[in-house]
Amino acid sequence: MDCGVSVYFTEDYDLQRNMDYIDFAAQQGANSVFTSLHMPEVDYKKKLDDFMVLAKAVKARGLNFIVDISPHTMRILGASADNLKPFADFGVNSIRVDYGFDIRKISKMTNNKFDIKIQINASTVTPFQMDSLKSEHAEFTRLSACHNFYPRPETGLSYELFMEKTRLLKSIGVPVYAFIPSQKGRRGPIYEGLPTLEIHRSLNPGTAARHLIYTGMVDGVYFGDAYASGEEIRDVARIDPDIVEISIELASDISQAEEEIVFAPVHTNRLDASDIVIRSEESRGYAKIGPRIAARNTVGRRAFSVTVDNEKYFRYSGELQIVLKDLAADERVNVVGIIPEQEHILVNQIRPGTKFRFRKG
Repeated sequence: MDCGVSVYFTEDYDLQRNMDYIDFAAQQGANSVFTSLHMPEVDYKKKLDDFMVLAKAVKARGLNFIVDISPHTMRILGASADNLKPFADFGVNSIRVDYGFDIRKISKMTNNKFDIKIQINASTVTPFQMDSLKSEHAEFTRLSACHNFYPRPETGLSYELFMEKTRLLKSIGVPVYAFIPSQKGRRGPIYEGLPTLEIHRSLNPGTAARHLIYTGMVDGVYFGDAYASGEEIRDVARIDPDIVEISIELASDISQAEEEIVFAPVHTNRLDASDIVIRSEESRGYAKIGPRIAARNTVGRRAFSVTVDNEKYFRYSGELQIVLKDLAADERVNVVGIIPEQEHILVNQIRPGTKFRFRKG
């Protein structure tokens, strides 16, 4: 799973800061660097030397390097659809193409002899475009797709459109990448985040990344903003795509036995899943190892509460559930915590058979 950071060549980001940042990001677990040579306010003829130094540094550190380009910047670098050698010399792994490149040129680029991946715009892709790439004999093993980021508030993709576009690409085996915002370091001139999805704009980037990754259809995420904090990068870099990890705010009187059930290494939603609660397959087994579960905090169960059945539920005692709809109080059910509002979207990614675990909120 790729965890990428972004660097830019605007006046706000000088070369030394960029160099320091990629070193810092790599130490936190990032394995990819994204940059854009497609920003109208930047004179890339003047920034070419900076780009070459940065590219050499990225390559020397063994990081994956993704460059967003335009026909204009391609000419500055002395490259063309038939000649991607300059990018190979710079150590570029992927070239993102969008405006100004037709299907024929993109197809030619995918047939390069340097095994450079060509990224198309996942946010605007259509079935016709994919059919046309096939007709032009594009080399699909060198094709990937990266969604846009959206600096202006209210303009990011909806989750539904994101999934529609991503499903199209994944159905034919094309890897897909997307952007998440930083809440610590934001890029100008608007400074309101660079997410792919609008609902991610004000979210913790770890939550945004998990939301994307837990779809099972995203191959990596990049911080659109520079410069993300070390804590943010570490949180994203350590995501396990196979286990949905959710924060929980514990009830004040939770017992040690209940806490051990909550923070067990893994829970699995039953295959015969309910639409009212998520049931942990393993939790009753965890409970048998420890002491009995006494009744406590048997209050009304709000949606996104986490509960553990107490001894009054007999053989169900110890069963952990995540409540999906408001339910009345039940003297047999202890409310042990609640999932923070911004992470409700992660609960929605738990499907029948999905593994999940909790961390303290």
